[in-house]
Amino acid sequence: MKVLTDLNPQSRARNNKMKKYSFLMLALSISFTAYSSGLAQWTKTILPDPPYGHGALPGRVTCLTTAGNDIYAGTLGGNVYLSRDNGNTWSHIDSGMTNSDIMSILFSNGVLYAGAYGNISNATYGVFGKGSGVYTSTNQGASWNKAGSSLADTNIYSFASIDSTVFTATWGGGVYASMDSGRTWSQVNNGLSDMYVKTLAVMGKVLFAGTGPDEYGQSGGVFISNDLGQIWTQSNTGLNNLFVNAIATDSPNVFIGNTEGVYKSADGGFSWALSNSGLTTTYINTFIAIHPNLIVGTSGEGVFVSENDGSTWMAADTGLTDGYIYCFAVNGSRIFAGAAGGEIWSRPVNEIVTSVKEHWQSSVANSFRLYQNYPNPFNPTTNITYNLSSSNDVTLRVFDVLGKNVATLVDGVQPVGSHTVTFDASRLSSGTYFCQLKIGAYVSTKKMVLMK
Repeated sequence: MKVLTDLNPQSRARNNKMKKYSFLMLALSISFTAYSSGLAQWTKTILPDPPYGHGALPGRVTCLTTAGNDIYAGTLGGNVYLSRDNGNTWSHIDSGMTNSDIMSILFSNGVLYAGAYGNISNATYGVFGKGSGVYTSTNQGASWNKAGSSLADTNIYSFASIDSTVFTATWGGGVYASMDSGRTWSQVNNGLSDMYVKTLAVMGKVLFAGTGPDEYGQSGGVFISNDLGQIWTQSNTGLNNLFVNAIATDSPNVFIGNTEGVYKSADGGFSWALSNSGLTTTYINTFIAIHPNLIVGTSGEGVFVSENDGSTWMAADTGLTDGYIYCFAVNGSRIFAGAAGGEIWSRPVNEIVTSVKEHWQSSVANSFRLYQNYPNPFNPTTNITYNLSSSNDVTLRVFDVLGKNVATLVDGVQPVGSHTVTFDASRLSSGTYFCQLKIGAYVSTKKMVLMK
């Protein structure tokens, strides 16, 4: 059989051109896949060992918080760590601390609060020995002072703040409040029948407390106070399991997590209903609300996200090799998750949820939106439209598939309203590009295709 190899020069040229085009598209596809995978996966940083004599190895990362661009992490056995480069590197900060087990960190009104606790003496019910109370820092964690003699030997589990009042949840002493930046503390337990408080949360001026098992293995469930903890009301209607591991609020909804999964309240915490559809485990350790999305960390199954107020859940654990997540924090456009062994995982927020609003520190969400460019594909110009609900500092940039910034279209304060920018790509080669809008903590990215 004869093999046809005698193509004319025009045919050979056309075939070579098609091969080059196919190779280019394959390379772009591979690059885009690698780029997308890098964006869409969790990545891991391991905290360094503390200096000799400053605790053991960093164990479980129990708490995370942010203060401006700084991120703080508290661990079991390793004290407190600080990152000033968005989680890439961490430094150990414990000057003045005498306890290496930190359970909670809060930044409020210029003061950092760290809560310590002691060694386990009754593992069955989680009853602890002598604790170490509260430490405060007014110099970004460079040095710490023991705060409040009344809390000196109290095991601390959680913090919350309303205006200038800071609250701490203690294991066996109920709830304490401080109105002088942690210098003095007083118990606020009227109506609180369970003194073993594991978690606190705030919605507006309302304070929520979730309790764990007392010395007899019993729990009081959820308590609510609307007067800064002066009077508490027990609220367990609909709850089957009264042990509470975590509370999250996203007005008007309140969520609690325990070993039965997620309970939701649509009436301010006065009645509860299970909301577990899509969860592959019911052991919930922690929450974070990024309106209108809710994210949970579990024991054994990693991270799940709900985009419909907890009605359904989807796994969001690509690249995450540790299924035990104990805390979350958001810094800029990234979410951070604490795990065992000093592991801190991070990922872009806009890759873990499909709609993100600037709701990191505010109870009122601003609505920003980046629309798909038109036309798309385009040659060589396309229009990019975005919407601002308030005047803000805006950056609008275009990146290639390797992440190189090829154009900065907007960089500065823009007024409220709809804005359209024309992008001229006449100097660029055909391929895939990404348009990214950044407004404070809000980041949105759209894929664009240039075809010449």
